[in-house]
Amino acid sequence: MLLGHQAMNSLFFLWCVCLKFGIMLLKCLGFIHSKDTNASEGQYPTVIEELSHHFSLADLRKSTNNFDENQIIGRGGFGKVYKGCLQHNGVGDYTVALKRWDMNTLAENQEYFKKEVELLCQLRHPNMVSLIGFCNDKHEKIIVYEYMLNGSFHDHLRNKDMEPLSWKKRLEICIGAACGVHYLHTGAKRTIIHRFINPSNILLDSNMVPKLKYFGLSLQGPLFPSKPKLIKTEEVAGTIGFLAPENFNKPMPGLTDRSDVYSFGVFLLEVVCRESYTTILGEILRELPSEELDMPIISDGASVPNIMQRLTVEENIDPTLAGKIAPECWKVFIDIIDRCLKYEPNERPAMGEVEVELEHALSLQQEADANNTSGEYSFLSTSISQPQQLQEEAPISA
Repeated sequence: MLLGHQAMNSLFFLWCVCLKFGIMLLKCLGFIHSKDTNASEGQYPTVIEELSHHFSLADLRKSTNNFDENQIIGRGGFGKVYKGCLQHNGVGDYTVALKRWDMNTLAENQEYFKKEVELLCQLRHPNMVSLIGFCNDKHEKIIVYEYMLNGSFHDHLRNKDMEPLSWKKRLEICIGAACGVHYLHTGAKRTIIHRFINPSNILLDSNMVPKLKYFGLSLQGPLFPSKPKLIKTEEVAGTIGFLAPENFNKPMPGLTDRSDVYSFGVFLLEVVCRESYTTILGEILRELPSEELDMPIISDGASVPNIMQRLTVEENIDPTLAGKIAPECWKVFIDIIDRCLKYEPNERPAMGEVEVELEHALSLQQEADANNTSGEYSFLSTSISQPQQLQEEAPISA
């Protein structure tokens, strides 16, 4: 039976749509590259450029006054971060942050740059820093992000010149950060392990909304995992003091999203402590007899005992929080930390549960504040316990 002219046209249109979709899918997976892309620009898949604006190096030089040193707002092992001002989507004087990767200090920086661009152009969440675009010039690799007016959470916790954050504001920031990490673990087609959760990598926008940054060393798991699966890696990477114990097993069996949960537990400790976690651990170590130093500490590979059992949080609490935390809220908050810091990964909660418990802690604080007539709170001393011990020493890369 012969098809009519209209039916033939419809079939041809459908075939064209399917072909275009197939080509776009192959581009997204990296199997097809743009023929028009200049070789000096790294042969990026066209779909990446369609999902994220590709800036010229000239535009970015102009936006930073030729990378003026006075425009630098951050530094790291990858290079420098500049504050810039450019036009984007018809908007003039658009303030952005530009991460200018140093391709001379670390050979892997090229791969980290590529991974971060590919990840961020596919992920969108209110608690993740948004990718504005990138520059993939032959000699320059630059990522352009939305500008975070209030800097890092670390600045607000440790900079004595800043007004201390209230307890409820800290809880709100913790909830937002937990929401962002939860999205990484369950909101995309692949589980993504951040690996660098710490106060410095949580930025605050003009409304003090927390947003995760730094994805160059993140790990991606298999598609559509039904349960937490090990993601193979031979590279120990993360922030000193925040790495989960399984990073130091020899050989490393791999990581799951629960390694991020451990790091988040340390992050929660930093939110309430007067000094950074590693500083407090150092103070405890200096008071210990040498015969007790029989466990590894992830800050420098030295052997130490189970210091978590010796850490009474109230003795190290930020003095600006004294009397401000309701006992009911504190009990929930400390319980979250205790569970996040379990030695065995499968004994730690999922990030979704951490997020829910933090919201519960905040609601308890709000309820207590509404009924409080005395002005200040007091609570019993609480220690963080971690019953099992790390087994071996291991160097780390931070």
